[in-house]
Amino acid sequence: MTDGRQRLGAVGEDIAADYLTTLGWRVCARNWRNRYGELDLIAREPDPVGGPDILVIVEVKTRRNGAVFDDPVAAVTEAKLERISRLAWMWVADRREAGELEYFEVIRYDVVSIRMDGRGGSPRLRHHRGVLD
Repeated sequence: MTDGRQRLGAVGEDIAADYLTTLGWRVCARNWRNRYGELDLIAREPDPVGGPDILVIVEVKTRRNGAVFDDPVAAVTEAKLERISRLAWMWVADRREAGELEYFEVIRYDVVSIRMDGRGGSPRLRHHRGVLD
């Protein structure tokens, strides 16, 4: 990946993490990786009715205007989602083995897609909830 794409991705992840925090979520991990891949954001969403938190694995896709896809979520393929799911369970297993994670009834997979306006305008963010069954 080029430095420009890495910088764009890092900016997008910062925007996504800030957005999730404004929703009252707690970001548990960023850019967790092992030899099989990387998870962008791992967060806890408070249950709106006071139940246990929901563990949410968030894939962040950031593109500049003029990119191939209108919404960057289109770049998240079924194969990518399967890899994210496998990585998520590896992360959960690692945290449980270390005694750092309790049981979660719900693990959800979301995508935050961000379109950057090259003319200095505000980024356009879309939150796609539950993209994997």
